[in-house]
Amino acid sequence: MNYQVDVMIVGDSTSGHSILDKLASNKPTVKLAFISQAFKSTTTHDYANVKYFRDEVVYVSYRHRLFCCYLQNGDRIYSTHFVVASGLNYEPLVLNNEQIPCVFNTADDIPKSAKDQPALVICNQDSDAKLTLEVAKKYKQVYLCTKALELAETMSAATAKKLTKVENLAILPNTSVHKVVSNNGVLQKVELDNYSEINCAAIYTKTSAKPAIEFIPRKIIARDGDFPVVTENCESTLVPGCFVAGNCLQKYTKAMEQKLIEAILKDF
Repeated sequence: MNYQVDVMIVGDSTSGHSILDKLASNKPTVKLAFISQAFKSTTTHDYANVKYFRDEVVYVSYRHRLFCCYLQNGDRIYSTHFVVASGLNYEPLVLNNEQIPCVFNTADDIPKSAKDQPALVICNQDSDAKLTLEVAKKYKQVYLCTKALELAETMSAATAKKLTKVENLAILPNTSVHKVVSNNGVLQKVELDNYSEINCAAIYTKTSAKPAIEFIPRKIIARDGDFPVVTENCESTLVPGCFVAGNCLQKYTKAMEQKLIEAILKDF
């Protein structure tokens, strides 16, 4: 089927939901489409002017001042304004030429098998430390696996101090993951290189990542390496009405998000 809206937002991310909320509440007359494979980050609000599409975006085109979003189920959505907030695609964690199951890059992802089981975080830099603090809020017990003898060797002293004060965090210095035992894609336990074993439900680590914008042609959004090239209000430098938000950008602030929203609202 074909659908016509004013603004399309692709991506079930924090920034995607934030933009949706502000556009839908500030301008009830604007018709919005919110597209994601699975709405899991935040509960979607029941706005009368928003239509939700749970599907994968295959391709995006731009002709005659209209964006067309092609969904996997064959539906097509047309709009004059298009917002990409699809986040990042993380590289899988591979050990001994095998992809490890239940590896996550954000604390928002928790496997159903977790229940009261612990989690393990591979932590070797400041960004990993931030992830560790977030994971510690979601689990009763968390193990921090680090190659360093002292945390301050691989991160700032202030960050290392924060980690040592977390009550449910056990720090395992000078260790790395040696083997992972799983059953039908469900993590059972992790064996470390010091011969100790940890029964856990998930592994958290920051692997390398690229913006999840492979479905958008470069003639719509230019790239600097893998990252989009945009103006100060997050608009594509190539096509007017196309905006990029959140982790898709190397730098993204609340001020930039506000400029993005203002740029869209001024057209309606």
